[in-house]
Amino acid sequence: MGTYLDILGGFFVMGFLLLIAFRASDTATTEFFNYNSDAIVQQNIAQLSGVIQYDLRKMGYGVPESQQSTILQIAQPSHLKFLAHLNGDSECRIPLPGNTTIDDVPDTIEYIVQPLETINFGDTSITTYRVTRKVRVSTGYSENMMIGVIGNSNVFNYLDQIGNPVPMVGATKMIEVTLTAFNPRVVLSPDYISEQISGISDPQFRRRELRRLLRASFWKQTRLISKNLRR
Repeated sequence: MGTYLDILGGFFVMGFLLLIAFRASDTATTEFFNYNSDAIVQQNIAQLSGVIQYDLRKMGYGVPESQQSTILQIAQPSHLKFLAHLNGDSECRIPLPGNTTIDDVPDTIEYIVQPLETINFGDTSITTYRVTRKVRVSTGYSENMMIGVIGNSNVFNYLDQIGNPVPMVGATKMIEVTLTAFNPRVVLSPDYISEQISGISDPQFRRRELRRLLRASFWKQTRLISKNLRR
């Protein structure tokens, strides 16, 4: 009888130890994916911000004085379109496959932020947005592509020379660009999410807490454009 009890006790202890091992392995795997997701998010937002900075440096470049007031074609929080001379000479010509002709006609660069996907976590949800970049060269060449996915729709803020929001587009001297990126597919244990947000009754606070769990990354830049708007 004692032998059977010893065997049963051994099975119980072994099963308990295996359960602990599986739980530890699951936690380690979750953390591994979380940290790697963080690295991917940081890399993606860095690449996206680099593209935007590259384009903003060209805003108003080579545009004649007579067209100064039209440099900003569209100035909305989720939609920016502006003039830039992308093929004025061989040195400043933007490296596009079809941009081979040199002329004196301003070209356009456009950014559009649109909803991409809504992910539900119970009664809490988050929306991701696609960032589309459109380039139109006067020769007829155009390029249209999605360059990234972010977590905020209001990307562009238009400011005066002291940093206040402008009442009209023509008063813009700076453009503030804000990007939020997170990975909604981060591997988080359902039990962990439930433990962290299920007891929060305020939907807005629960949403903010979920964003924190999804490890949001932020990038913000104020781009001074008055040099090309006022020569």
